[in-house]
Amino acid sequence: MAGNTPNPPPSFCGRSFGAIPPPPVRRPQGRLKLRPNFYNTERPSRAIRFRFRTRVIHATATPADGVHRHVLRLHVQPSLVQQIIQALVNVLLPRPAQVWFQSCFPEWALPGQLVLKKQKDGWDEEFETEKATYAKLAPLQDVVIPRCFGQLRYKGTRALLLSDIGGVCLATPEGGLLDLGDFRRMMRQALDAFLPFGILQDDSKLDNYHLVGDKIMVVDLERVSDGLTDKQFISSLIESEVKRLAQCYEEHQICLWTDGFPCTANGN
Repeated sequence: MAGNTPNPPPSFCGRSFGAIPPPPVRRPQGRLKLRPNFYNTERPSRAIRFRFRTRVIHATATPADGVHRHVLRLHVQPSLVQQIIQALVNVLLPRPAQVWFQSCFPEWALPGQLVLKKQKDGWDEEFETEKATYAKLAPLQDVVIPRCFGQLRYKGTRALLLSDIGGVCLATPEGGLLDLGDFRRMMRQALDAFLPFGILQDDSKLDNYHLVGDKIMVVDLERVSDGLTDKQFISSLIESEVKRLAQCYEEHQICLWTDGFPCTANGN
């Protein structure tokens, strides 16, 4: 009818059906870096204590990241007893005996930086799987996976005491800056290391990996496939997994870029 204002076209997610969609957001070319002071990585710390085998450990604990609330990074406070024991072992024992002592009494040869990974509620089977997988992958400890010193109880909950490999979680802004080609190469190297052991990561997502220097390390072994014998089949699965994770990583980078976290190396 003349004089009536026409109804606007229907919209979906804030955009009219008749409107031209905006161009897709793409990751910029080149190396990325975080904008200065854009992302606050400080996390609260607290003093904790727990028993590990024959030693009571005092440490300052900080959440590992914003993703894994059950994982604590520890700064161990050295005790006088520990210092005396380590001095005696280093002075009195030959190298083979020192290795034997460290394997039998790891609590007295711990590094100053550790990780305490608590069992998630209801994840009894996954905890046992992870503990067993660390044992099977012993040659890869401190190479592709953290070193596992053993099991303990913290506030009534089972936990694993692991080495602190450092680095950053791939699911965080700090871990989302790799070139995609470098990401694929590093991820393939990490997953290929499991091939001789017939083990494949079953819970493969970005927050289960850390960027440590110029390599990617696996930090979660709660869900794995074990006893695989067809190496060609495993290789094909690894290749598919690398492609899937690379797509997830690119989407992660696009989200970070959209939110304004990173910029290109020249500051744009």
